[in-house]
Amino acid sequence: MSEVTSQLETYRARAIGTNVNEKSLLATDYLNHFNEALMLAELLVDMPDMLDEFALWEPKHYRDHFRDSGIADRELAVEAYDVSPSEYREPFDKTISMLNKQLGLLQKSLLAEKETLLTGSKNDFLLAKCELIRTLIDKAGGIINGHLPFDKSAAAAKGKSTGQETQVINAPEGDMLDQADIDALFD
Repeated sequence: MSEVTSQLETYRARAIGTNVNEKSLLATDYLNHFNEALMLAELLVDMPDMLDEFALWEPKHYRDHFRDSGIADRELAVEAYDVSPSEYREPFDKTISMLNKQLGLLQKSLLAEKETLLTGSKNDFLLAKCELIRTLIDKAGGIINGHLPFDKSAAAAKGKSTGQETQVINAPEGDMLDQADIDALFD
């Protein structure tokens, strides 16, 4: 048995009964960081004066989130992150990168057009972005819970379809979703 396999099995055994998923070795508590930002963004539709509070949100690495948290399993979450199998950790890290990017783009856009947010004319854009961010949070949650993202290219090579290949986010007419939004849906 290799040292990597032994280490993986050791951490999976340690994860049983904790907040760390024993399959992916990741913890959903990290998503609270993004859910808080999403909640603030969604509030902006009715309470645009919360923009300054939303603008304070900053990306935070997984390990830092747990080092700063008070949850009982924080040390295990920090340690297990490095042992998380690449089939989970790579799509997870990529999804988190997209989440950070989308939240940053939303902050930048809303701060640049604060007056249009105050008049409500930015609401359709805001709601479309929030829906995209929610989709990415859900994707990250699925990975954490041991569900690998659907690989369209592998399924196409095998001639399989799950019916989930296309996801539609309804956006109002106009220049609402950019290429980064579209890419985030299909990565």
